[in-house]
Amino acid sequence: MEKQNNAVVATEQNKVTKQLCLEYIKSQNTDLTEGEFAQYAAVATTLNLNPFLREIYPIKYNGKMTLVTGYQVYIRRAEEFPQYDGFDTQFEGAGKDFCCICNVYRKDRTRPVTARVYFAEYTQNNSMWNGKPHVMLEKVAIGTAFRRAFPTELGGMPYTSEEIRAEDELKAQGYTEVRPQTEPPKEQPKTAAKTAAKTQDEKDANWLAMCDELRNRNPEIFDRYMMQHNIPELAEIHNSKERQKLYTDIKATIDFAEKETDNG
Repeated sequence: MEKQNNAVVATEQNKVTKQLCLEYIKSQNTDLTEGEFAQYAAVATTLNLNPFLREIYPIKYNGKMTLVTGYQVYIRRAEEFPQYDGFDTQFEGAGKDFCCICNVYRKDRTRPVTARVYFAEYTQNNSMWNGKPHVMLEKVAIGTAFRRAFPTELGGMPYTSEEIRAEDELKAQGYTEVRPQTEPPKEQPKTAAKTAAKTQDEKDANWLAMCDELRNRNPEIFDRYMMQHNIPELAEIHNSKERQKLYTDIKATIDFAEKETDNG
């Protein structure tokens, strides 16, 4: 009898299809070329990664697509293998030596499969990485260790978004991010300028506080939305309409995800 790969075995009821991938792309209003969609659908259907469960999603940056997954997918897939025997993580060092170590245990091996990843090599230097370095670095360590522990079963899986320093990699390949230039501020009387600056500072503080509340509700979805839609740093968004639209869209995405989790 031919041995099957548990990582991609699926029943007809839960099998990911090209049509399912198309429905997800339409629901997210993601602009993919025909070739990009073919690549995305091929990976999703071959590995049976359900986009509606956030098991795979495309990120586009300056016209280039990258497929990513969540670190939980590695854990869930590993739990399907009879050889899997758990994992643990720990942190060591400080400064440039700050790192996370993930050990994955298999019943058919006498030693754990280990991955050590350093913060300095993966940080994306944004609010998530600067505010929650342990959480973000642990995700990288888990993804790396699980691929090493199950190279046949998980070796072809997309990387997690935390492992991809998209902006740096694309700039190294000649891609540059173009942002619209803003008009220089008009000169104001000193008193009025101070008042306007104070008011703007208060608006900025309220804006960042509102976004922090959303991020604290679901850091993974918040950060994923920012990457998927190529959103710059929150502090760089000054237009009130843009702020309102972004806040409303992210909140709706998080509300939907939490509702799906509750229903599931």
